[in-house]
Amino acid sequence: MNQFFNNIKPGGQLLAMVLIFVVLFIIAVGAMIIMILVEGNPVSLGSQAVSQIVAFAGTALVFAWMFQESPLEYLKITGGHRVGKGMLGATLVLLCVIPLSDWLTTVNESWHFPQSMAWLEEQLRQNTEKSQALVESFLLRDGVGAFLSNLLVLAVLPAICEELLFRGALQQTLGRCLRNPHVVIWLTAAIFSLFHGEVFAFLPRFMLGAALGYLFYYGGSLWINATAHFLNNAILVVLYYLANLGVIEIDMTESFNTPWYLALAGLVVAILFFRLFFCKKNDNISLDENS
Repeated sequence: MNQFFNNIKPGGQLLAMVLIFVVLFIIAVGAMIIMILVEGNPVSLGSQAVSQIVAFAGTALVFAWMFQESPLEYLKITGGHRVGKGMLGATLVLLCVIPLSDWLTTVNESWHFPQSMAWLEEQLRQNTEKSQALVESFLLRDGVGAFLSNLLVLAVLPAICEELLFRGALQQTLGRCLRNPHVVIWLTAAIFSLFHGEVFAFLPRFMLGAALGYLFYYGGSLWINATAHFLNNAILVVLYYLANLGVIEIDMTESFNTPWYLALAGLVVAILFFRLFFCKKNDNISLDENS
């Protein structure tokens, strides 16, 4: 089958990826509706897990199976000879860009539309607040069981499922269309951020998406950028859990108002770690080794 589909040009493969996602998203929504009827809960971690696995991971796996002779190798799931080192490097890079992420959050929240579009701004802000309130409803639950389930559904699954789709499938396929790796990485990052549907949280996710894209491009293994993605989400889960226990006193609903110079310093150190771990001679990995 993949020999037949492999003759389709990259643009056609992108269209096929979109169609696969639409079909699997409809299936996921159907499964979520059934879960809601059975559980009597309009929103649950189970429904979130279903959407991640079916729509995101499912799209990447079906796409790779249809268009590639070695789906797991194409998605770079099989790892490499320096994955452990790359995961360490990804951890250090992610930790260093946290101040930048917080600063971008503050900048993003200060955005304002023209007066004539105030109604649109209000609607988008409400959508962002609803999305954040949904996540907080999970994070504010007490107990070890709640913490572990939050860690699984809000950190582990997105790290794997979203990276499979956006970096493993989309970024590589875009790479066969556009060829310029930097354009591809930043374009994928924009799509990744917009896909979450939160305009007033666009910038920090855009930055995160770009970082994940470069980690995937230079690291050559999905597990490297998935490590950074997991850490980004897991930190939030852990901080909420500790705040719920009263171990730390932090208002998790507010930005830390990181000053620009700390954000810049963190970015500089992150770039130094990135160069140390990923930019040695002959370490560069193409966006699509099959192109």
